[in-house]
Amino acid sequence: MTDEEPILTGEMIRRLLYRRDVAVARHRSALARSLGITDVEMQALVHLAEAERSPSAIGALLDLSSGGATALVQRLERAGHVTRTPHPTDRRSTLIRLSAGTAARLERGESQITGGLDSVTRAFTEPQRIAVTGVLTQLVTLSEELAAPARTPSSNALARPVPGLWA
Repeated sequence: MTDEEPILTGEMIRRLLYRRDVAVARHRSALARSLGITDVEMQALVHLAEAERSPSAIGALLDLSSGGATALVQRLERAGHVTRTPHPTDRRSTLIRLSAGTAARLERGESQITGGLDSVTRAFTEPQRIAVTGVLTQLVTLSEELAAPARTPSSNALARPVPGLWA
């Protein structure tokens, strides 16, 4: 390593990931507009592209109330983006999955990113692939661990009265 090469730091990684997050958000927002949906509805479709889910699971992933998740699923269903199927083990629930047309449109929309990543990783040596896989896995794990407390309601959230209501 020469003096001119940057030393990899947590701050450098944070900035690079921030740039990537912003670029992906812009890309997905443009894709959402092309589908005629909101960014939150797009987030739901991204989750459904990974796996079919129950309405309550979609609500949990997006921090929506039960009613909010139901309304979101109904909007996506009316627009033809998702379909409902009976849950195989829970007769009270349904599973939501992408419609074939929307799945194809999302795949086309993501193909540039996927193709670019494939192109970048093809140039890696096997040790580089192993190292990058390890680093990315650790970054994902860290990000998920940091996000977990934000998804869990604070045990003392209602312990403090709101100023002005009980004063």
